[in-house]
Amino acid sequence: MKTTVFAAIGALATTATAQFYNVSSKPFNLVLKSDNQTLDDAALYACHEGAAIEGLCLGSKNLTDASVFTFNTSSFSEPTNSSIGDPGIISWNLQTTELLVPSSLTLQNNPTTNVGIPLLYTGDDEAQLVAFDEDDQLNIQGTLDDTVSPLNFSTLTKAYYRWYICDTYWGYAYTTLAWVYGNGEPQNPSCQGVNVTRVYT
Repeated sequence: MKTTVFAAIGALATTATAQFYNVSSKPFNLVLKSDNQTLDDAALYACHEGAAIEGLCLGSKNLTDASVFTFNTSSFSEPTNSSIGDPGIISWNLQTTELLVPSSLTLQNNPTTNVGIPLLYTGDDEAQLVAFDEDDQLNIQGTLDDTVSPLNFSTLTKAYYRWYICDTYWGYAYTTLAWVYGNGEPQNPSCQGVNVTRVYT
C-alpha cells in the first residue's frame, strides 16, 4: 500500500513539473566556445552513462553529429527580459526501440570533488534550472553570496558560468561537460574552462 502511495505521489510531482515548464523552444545544439582551438566550436552529444542516463560528451565540430535539445520555460511566469535570461529546463529525447522518452538535464555531485557532472535523466522532477543569456550562453543563476559574512541575500539574480570540459567518470570514463561548485578552480587537473552556447538547428 505504501509503495503504491509513494509511486502515485512521485508521478503527480513529475506531472506537475512537466506542466509547469510547458513551453518548448525551437531545437538547438550545445556548442562550446573556448580559447583552446581544439575545443572551440565543438558540439556536445548525449553519451550513455547507464540505464536511461546520458552524459554530455565532447563531440566534433560537425553539428550533424551533435545532439538536439529544447529549452522548456513556464507559461505561468512573466518573462523578465533580463540580459541573463529566464530560468528553464534543458530537455532531450531518449530514443528507445519503441518511443521517444523525454529526459532533462540534472547536476550530479560527488562530495569528494568540486566537479559536478551534468546528466540527462528521464522525466524532469530533478531537473536543474538553467538559463540562456542575451548571447545564448548557458548559465546557472542564484541570489546568495556566501563568500562574505554575514551572508548576502541579494534581490538581484546573478548568472554563473562555471562550465568546464573534463575527463570524468560516472557510469563510464568520458570527456564531458562539467560544472565546478564554488568560485575556486576545479580540483580535476584535466578540466579546461569553456562557455556553452545555444545554436538553433
